[in-house]
Amino acid sequence: MIEFNKVGPAQLAGHAATFALEDGHSLRVAILSGDLARVSLVPASGHPVDRTWMVAPDGDVPHEGRSRANDAGFACPAATLGTEDGAQVVAAGDIRVRVLAEPMRLVFERRGADGKFHPVLSDRESAAYVRADEGRKLRHYQTRDTAERYYGLGDKTGPLDRAGRRFRCLQLDALGYDAEIGDPLYKHVPFFVVRNPDASVAGLFYDTLAPVTVDLGCERSNYHGIYRHVEVEQGALDFYVLFGSRISDIVEGFARLTGLPCLPPRWSFGFAFTSMHHADDANAQAKIAGFADRCRAERIPISSIHFGSGYSSRGKRRYVYTWNRDKFPDPQALFAKLRGMELKTVANLKPVLIDDHPAYAGIAAQKGFLERRDGGPVVEQFWDGHGSFLDFTNAATAAWWREGLSRQILDVGFDAGWNDNNEYEAWRDGSLSHGHGRAIPVHASRPLHALLMTRATWEETKRRNPAKRPFTITRAGPPGIQRYAETWSGDNFTSWHTLKWNLRNGLSMALSAMAKVGHDIGGFAGPQPDPELLCRWVEMMALHPRAVMNSWKPPVGAATEPWTHASVLDAIRSALELRYRLLPTMYTHAYLAHTKGTPPIAPLFFHYDQDPTCFADHDSFLIGPDLLAAPVVEPGARRRSVYLPVGPEGWIDFHTGAVYPAGTTVEVDAPLGRPPLFVRIGAALVLTGTEIPLVRPHDAPARTLFLAPGAGRGSGASLHFEDDGESWSLATGDHFTGQVRLDWSPTEIGVAIERTAGRRDIKIAEFILECPNRGNRTPVFR
Repeated sequence: MIEFNKVGPAQLAGHAATFALEDGHSLRVAILSGDLARVSLVPASGHPVDRTWMVAPDGDVPHEGRSRANDAGFACPAATLGTEDGAQVVAAGDIRVRVLAEPMRLVFERRGADGKFHPVLSDRESAAYVRADEGRKLRHYQTRDTAERYYGLGDKTGPLDRAGRRFRCLQLDALGYDAEIGDPLYKHVPFFVVRNPDASVAGLFYDTLAPVTVDLGCERSNYHGIYRHVEVEQGALDFYVLFGSRISDIVEGFARLTGLPCLPPRWSFGFAFTSMHHADDANAQAKIAGFADRCRAERIPISSIHFGSGYSSRGKRRYVYTWNRDKFPDPQALFAKLRGMELKTVANLKPVLIDDHPAYAGIAAQKGFLERRDGGPVVEQFWDGHGSFLDFTNAATAAWWREGLSRQILDVGFDAGWNDNNEYEAWRDGSLSHGHGRAIPVHASRPLHALLMTRATWEETKRRNPAKRPFTITRAGPPGIQRYAETWSGDNFTSWHTLKWNLRNGLSMALSAMAKVGHDIGGFAGPQPDPELLCRWVEMMALHPRAVMNSWKPPVGAATEPWTHASVLDAIRSALELRYRLLPTMYTHAYLAHTKGTPPIAPLFFHYDQDPTCFADHDSFLIGPDLLAAPVVEPGARRRSVYLPVGPEGWIDFHTGAVYPAGTTVEVDAPLGRPPLFVRIGAALVLTGTEIPLVRPHDAPARTLFLAPGAGRGSGASLHFEDDGESWSLATGDHFTGQVRLDWSPTEIGVAIERTAGRRDIKIAEFILECPNRGNRTPVFR
């Protein structure tokens, strides 16, 4: 290992200072805005991948990537260069970076309320930047206080606080993973938030698509004190430091840095179903049609059906963009039936062509696959065969993908595509991605293909129907996938253990800029869920942005369906109806994610960080600041304890109207079908009515106001966004954005609706009021 020691005098140019280091390396420190700095450590030859696809301050990047030499899109305030206590100091506004030598180390500081600069992140004082493995890896070491907390890293397992653990950012098809300790999973997210013991916060994002190891206190050395470190399997380092006052500042800042989440169509927030058992059935067309009919017969509200890849299978082998006409003799008739039922459809898509795929030879001739050093396609195991991964950094391959999506998927009748199995487990040494004409080692570009695959699917769906917002899904990918898609925690295992820990997996994704997240209801792999577990899983996902029931149970030979257990069918129906009642609120928070980067669901500390108890481990979460959900994740429980954060005057039980003081732990009933749910006093929520229609339940009129006044006198407000659910309403102005305001006194409860943007009007007189703690007070429309 070789550490960096010497630091030459800085050369200041505008917002950045560059320092000469040993062996031709250079260090560049740039102040990009009042809350963002960037550090680049590169060899004389430059960064081995000279572009980024994750950093997108303008909302997106060119298909061929954004040059790392480009700081456009940021404020880039003029920096100053000075010296202090032996350090060279690069500063602008309220942030500064102190650069020290012997050894080289950096200290990142932010001006406090006292007007003085205080460190928020500090490199360790010995061997802070180290070259390893003959320069093929770089390690970055920072000091660590044992009371620090760490959050983020995408779909990682275990408690939300990552302290004491080591993780790898490496995409794997992690079927049946352990949701508490398994690692790595499906995504590559080298981003985390640091919360210091004094409550100051900062974020670190390492802009690399190469594998990354993040050690947050697992490793110790007698010679270096208490530290944490990040190892990048690349000979250069490019990382961003995000500054702020609260964790929410860092999370929202990271979303802006990597591109704000898209706003999917409203139907995608409804309940959806898929199973490989259905599409793999010998009579798949009849099976899927029968499932839709039974949903109506059993009064199950549902918005879409997702087809597993069985529509393209021959035996167990999958042939993307082909159809098995034995199982689907007349797909157009099936789609006509489902359209007549107002059900949307989504097709599973895979980025590998099996070696006997009819298009394989043509793609190989066009050099459209990942390639070996000798120019031949990389061949890897894929499902029950061998095949080659499509190279989405080749424009011709991306064009083939888009054409196939239109011709074989969208033209046939599907509404959208679902990008699956796109972890790109291609492990052959020396294999290359085309890189849009500048080859990139596959080792340093696996997550990029998931990102570009998802983008190609999203863009082609948009091209086909430009008046409507496209929808797509991806299982894998790096920061940036949120610009196009929703995601989920992959092929989870059916158990109570998974249910409990999946809750945290999803909240971690939410803290990592992934707004529309969820988990396979009932568990994908493993045994069939028992009645209670299935019901509790539906309840928890009814309160998440994504609610899809998905399973593959070869030992059982049957899909998990809403009616798998008749004993809980009524309770499952009730939980799904609750989802549709709350859909206007969830959709509003999806709008907020799209415009600000605020996640729709979040841990308690995200909105209530002044309450130290919120940083404990909880089996509960927030939907915006107004709703606290407390799903039951233990077998046999019919009551559960819930902590209600300090902040509002109190909290109201959504189901019973009981009022509880803030800052207390309460025990409430939790019968099957009724997950505990609390409303912040001061909230005024727009909901769907109590009667949920079976046809297009996601479009049911949102004309119920749930008011949560307090005692005595007070006021509050809640955000509401409303549009047609599918058009580019924010661009055209055809939407309502505003607040529902609430005030109360001992004699009356006042409510008013105030529009702040958009040309849509909604009238207070159109609403039905629900106010469980109204008492004798008179409602008054302002």
